[in-house]
Amino acid sequence: MAEIELGLIVYGLIVGLGAGLIGGTLAGLAGVGGGLIYVPLFYAFMPSDSEGMAIHIFASMVAVVATAFFSARAHLRLGHVDISSMFALLPGLVIGAALGLWSTLLLPQFWILVGIAALNAWVAFDYGRTHRPHAKQAYAMQLLSGPIGYISGLFGIGGGTMLVPLLRRFVHLRQAVGTSAMCGLVMAAGAILLNLSLESDWNGLLGQHWSFLLGAWAGIIAILPFASGWSARLHDSAEEATLRFVLKTVFISLALALSVAAFLSV
Repeated sequence: MAEIELGLIVYGLIVGLGAGLIGGTLAGLAGVGGGLIYVPLFYAFMPSDSEGMAIHIFASMVAVVATAFFSARAHLRLGHVDISSMFALLPGLVIGAALGLWSTLLLPQFWILVGIAALNAWVAFDYGRTHRPHAKQAYAMQLLSGPIGYISGLFGIGGGTMLVPLLRRFVHLRQAVGTSAMCGLVMAAGAILLNLSLESDWNGLLGQHWSFLLGAWAGIIAILPFASGWSARLHDSAEEATLRFVLKTVFISLALALSVAAFLSV
């Protein structure tokens, strides 16, 4: 492993505290794993001369594990996790996310940033519509879990941007958000472990940026219990119409910001 530099650890810690505060709050409110925040922040603030988005996506996925853990724990305590939906989704999610994360070693950063922006725009549109829960159809979730996992691994996100809209068609919003958080935790952790076990290129990338990443991950983990806990309680007490309006606004803003970042990267 590369030598650890104290200055980069401190710098990473500051970045991680800010990212964890924002990402944890968004995770508790929307069920996303924080990757929509982490990827842009790692891309903007991580000292890197590497081409492509692979290291930023990997760093985000590790942060997603921590974010999803605290968010899922809070939602589980509040009774927001639908167990049957979770088990229907997990096999496809884990395998798909592992393949998506591996794909970041090959794809240019422009298309990844454009893809995340497009995804946010679609989610903002979906939150503007009303979905009524209906009888569960496990096969429908299983069919979509693989593609959702792949996109999540490719973009370094927890999958909530797609899982929550999907789950809203089967359960109420609060259960959709809690179930999404639990799925994101298992999916991201599985994708990371599979990639580290099967792809040696990750060792070199992590060795180059270990000091910054150590500080950033520590900062995120330190702030997450506070950020995700209070936002999950806020989610539990807020009206659904208000939540939909707030989340729609957040995703529109993210879509615009990531579009700008994509074109500035060219």
